[in-house]
Amino acid sequence: MDETDINILKLLRRDSRQSLSKMAESIGISKATISRRITRMEENEIISGYTVMTNVSKMGVMRALLFLNVTGASLNRIIDDMRKFKEVEFTHKLFGDHSLLCEVYVATVDDLYQLIQDHIVKIPGIQNVEVDILIDRIDMNPDAEFSSITTPSSIY
Repeated sequence: MDETDINILKLLRRDSRQSLSKMAESIGISKATISRRITRMEENEIISGYTVMTNVSKMGVMRALLFLNVTGASLNRIIDDMRKFKEVEFTHKLFGDHSLLCEVYVATVDDLYQLIQDHIVKIPGIQNVEVDILIDRIDMNPDAEFSSITTPSSIY
């Protein structure tokens, strides 16, 4: 990866639907070069997909983070158990005070309570669940993940 690849990723992060022509003009390289580099990053799984970002608060949905402490059980088994719940979008393995972090979406606080009490705490190996309800997302630096990349790189 080099600076051009990082610039392409930044442009895609801001608007993955923009044309190759617009991206090429912005970076100052040819449309064919943009296309080849995107294809190479997809093949190397640097780009793993394209998505739509939604504003869940405008959709009437509540987002919460569940911090799970796991003891005496395989994290992979717990993760497989968490896949059963349609409310869970992501589960992250953690190194620190908690074992797993789950991002969940529910309609109400009562639904969140029910998910935790009726299902999650009953999974063998889950010792403790801590909950944080997200109020608002404030974008700070959309390019933060690129800030620690030094170029040139031998990723390819």
